[in-house]
Amino acid sequence: MVHFLRGLVAALAGARLPLVGLALVLHAVGLAITGERWRVVIAALGGRVTLARTILINLAGIFVRNATPTTGLGGDAIRVALIRAEGVPLPQAAASFAYVRLAEVPPLAALLVLSTPFALTLASRSPARSFVALLASALCGVCLWVARRALRARGAELLSRTRHVRIGWSPLAAATVYAALAQIETIARQIVVAAAFGLPLSIQQSAAVTVMGIAGGFVPTVGSIGAIDGSLVAGLMLCGATAETAVAITVVERAISYGVTTAAGAAALGIVGGRGLLHALSARRTNTAAAG
Repeated sequence: MVHFLRGLVAALAGARLPLVGLALVLHAVGLAITGERWRVVIAALGGRVTLARTILINLAGIFVRNATPTTGLGGDAIRVALIRAEGVPLPQAAASFAYVRLAEVPPLAALLVLSTPFALTLASRSPARSFVALLASALCGVCLWVARRALRARGAELLSRTRHVRIGWSPLAAATVYAALAQIETIARQIVVAAAFGLPLSIQQSAAVTVMGIAGGFVPTVGSIGAIDGSLVAGLMLCGATAETAVAITVVERAISYGVTTAAGAAALGIVGGRGLLHALSARRTNTAAAG
């Protein structure tokens, strides 16, 4: 353990800071892309919310998702509530969430396809790596199986929320393109962070690690802490990283995608007035419990 910790500290100390800074810039670009996806969908539904506002609303949702044990539901609920506060009627606000999530399906499917060749190549190299790849696939499968009911319910919810509020194919296609760009940013950022620690990652390798991280995100912990981190470390080690390097890369990656974003989300929640909304919701729950 002492040897591992020394190696981890040495790896973190040897990180190339310009590349870490570039990863931060890429993450900021990704947040802007996601904000534009929300803006396009809301505009197609007849709402008028600025890009700056949708970026703040999305960040506020990320904060609630990361800081509470509600997985993605709390973040989505606060986004819908904040969009309503911008003057968008409830049906359109709920539908905007549904369309934003629907736009993510094709890029996620493409990401899975992109990662498949690396997984097959890895499995063919040696019995030991075949076992590790099989185990990782099994873990992803278990995560998906455990989340199957939640996924089915989420799909039914998306369909019900868009039944009476429709948008054209053009804005939906634009939202899908922005969702794809967000996935590309995630892969690029991961490659840059890995390069900061001297680990060359191919696009297919980064896609595979990203898929493992997404699977870990289905585990219902606060901010998926531990689940995503373990999945990323395992994926990076499959790509040839040592344990110390894999953990160091994961620490920096999660510091950006979780730490920086959660802190920014807390500030965004205050800027858009979400604190009053959260207090009102909390008071309503307290009054309901007292009445019961």
